[in-house]
Amino acid sequence: MEWTALVATVVGAVIGVGSTLATDRIRWRRDTGERDRETLRTVSAEFLDALTQARDAISDASRSGHLPVEERAQLARAGILDHGVHPKQYQLELLATPEVARLAGDAAYRLLLYRDAVVAGHTRDDTECAHVRRAFREARQKLMSAMRTALMRPS
Repeated sequence: MEWTALVATVVGAVIGVGSTLATDRIRWRRDTGERDRETLRTVSAEFLDALTQARDAISDASRSGHLPVEERAQLARAGILDHGVHPKQYQLELLATPEVARLAGDAAYRLLLYRDAVVAGHTRDDTECAHVRRAFREARQKLMSAMRTALMRPS
């Protein structure tokens, strides 16, 4: 057997093994990226759900003008705690881009301002309540836009 045939066989085997390893590495990176995006998608949705549920509870408390102020305040405070806004925010901040984490913090802060307005005795129709509710809605919209960008597949 000629030595050139042996060298050609060895080179062919090295190229074959190398291309298989490179393909497997690319597939692994793609699959890891997909899993990471899916985890971020889930955590993002859970945080948005917690914000929405808490906002609804605060809004319900702000509509209860017939209740004493202290009862409305208790309902508004419970909205944040009952729906786990802060734990879900922290979980999102651990996984998200710095921009999404910053906007998540801002949305949670704006929700707290809404809660504080209700705790202070404002009802849904009061200017103060409407202002903070609108600011929360805008912060949530910015957050959702950043989340969509972060969840896009790389080109």
